[in-house]
Amino acid sequence: MSPYGANIGRIILYSIVIVIVIVIVIVTRLKWTKHGRKVTKPKIMVESIFFLALGSIVVFDSFYNSGVPILYLIPYFILFFGLQHYTYLHSNRLISFWKESKSGSIYVKGGTHIHLAYVIGTASRIIISVLFIGGLFSPSRRGIIYIDNSTVVLVTIVFDLLLMISIGLLIGINRRILIRYNCIKEGKEKISEK
Repeated sequence: MSPYGANIGRIILYSIVIVIVIVIVIVTRLKWTKHGRKVTKPKIMVESIFFLALGSIVVFDSFYNSGVPILYLIPYFILFFGLQHYTYLHSNRLISFWKESKSGSIYVKGGTHIHLAYVIGTASRIIISVLFIGGLFSPSRRGIIYIDNSTVVLVTIVFDLLLMISIGLLIGINRRILIRYNCIKEGKEKISEK
């Protein structure tokens, strides 16, 4: 046992599992953006809801366990909605669509830096939680490395803002993909066949 009641062995094992999951997410995300992936309306909706839920859980943890003042919801929301809308407006040039000639399935690729920003934002927030903050992402109320409460709040706010940036970017591009997918399905937009 460490001086603050955390079982270092469990925390290290927990951290390794988190790192493995993060690596899997990184590899699949980068593969999707480089080679493309099949797009359907339910896939985009479920993915967006999942990322919003994960981000909401992390932010809730910031207010509940880390002591971040509730007023920080205002800049979090402004940052999220602002970047989500900006990405929605400007992401057309980052993505490309095509239709598979045999099945008629629609595929999309692109937006690598947005997906990379999401992975970096989420992974860094989870890693910081395990190392310094504790709470939701670690089996103890404290991280592996002890820091005072004011520093915990500051670190949490900084990495929550990074998380809001990354989720806003990802939801914005998903909105754009969904709108273009619907236009393609309705015949309002023509795409190449492969």
